[in-house]
Amino acid sequence: MRVLSIVILVAIGVLALIGMNSFYTVRQDYQALILEFGNPVAVRNEYDVNEQGQEIDEAGLFFKLPWHEVIYLDRKNMGTDIADIEVLASDQRRLSVDAFVRWRITDPLKFYQRLRSERAATSQLQRFTESAIRDALGQVPVPEIVSGQRGQLMSDIRETVNGTLNGTGIEIIDVRLRQADLPAEVAEGVYNRMRTERQQVAQGIRSEGEEQARLVRARADREATVLKAQAREQAEQIRGEGDARRNDIYANAYSKDAEFFRFQRALIACENSIEDGTQVVVAPQDLDLCRVFIDQARTAGGN
Repeated sequence: MRVLSIVILVAIGVLALIGMNSFYTVRQDYQALILEFGNPVAVRNEYDVNEQGQEIDEAGLFFKLPWHEVIYLDRKNMGTDIADIEVLASDQRRLSVDAFVRWRITDPLKFYQRLRSERAATSQLQRFTESAIRDALGQVPVPEIVSGQRGQLMSDIRETVNGTLNGTGIEIIDVRLRQADLPAEVAEGVYNRMRTERQQVAQGIRSEGEEQARLVRARADREATVLKAQAREQAEQIRGEGDARRNDIYANAYSKDAEFFRFQRALIACENSIEDGTQVVVAPQDLDLCRVFIDQARTAGGN
């Protein structure tokens, strides 16, 4: 009885172990390849799309035989960096290029037969992509790589890598050139040359500006001289008209009272001839200094 119980327990344990190894789950973001003694026999949740362009989802719980092996492969889009690629452009200038590749496994069976693992696939992908980048960028000059045909170049590289990896179960979704710069040892010389060229251009612009400034200043000085001459001419004309008007007023005043006019002029002449602080020595009989100016004015007037 005891032996029978032990046999039953062992049988239950074996059945439980077989049951545990007979089921497996496949997540939505993975696809599974079933191997029987190393040979592929089935694929679960393989990447595929329906007629509407939507991905077919077969994730879930599945049954397998205990001796079957399950290999899980990523179903998502994966990325691989291609860094520090030395490229010689068609104009014989070297560039240091960084690229980024997006890819996915579309046929797990072919992928396993040709590449076995994602690590091996990444290594192959890097090698083929580097070769395609060098071939594509080596046919165009640097300006076209930096800003000209960059989009077309990336499309050509993607098609080349897809053609090279045809039959491996991999699809290249996109190839992007993230950066294309001159190597550090070359960049400094190029930047110095560019800086010298810009300085020459700036000096030329400054020289033209100074020449234009001199022309503007000369024109302004000439216009200022003309304006000053015209102003002096107008001032002399106005001054002459004022003197004429003043003489007319004096003449009218003289004709009305000649004696008063001579007296007033004599006083003005006397006042203007003697300044403050002037020392005058006269005889006692000549104390009336202004009398001399009055007598002279009377004599000049004929009285």
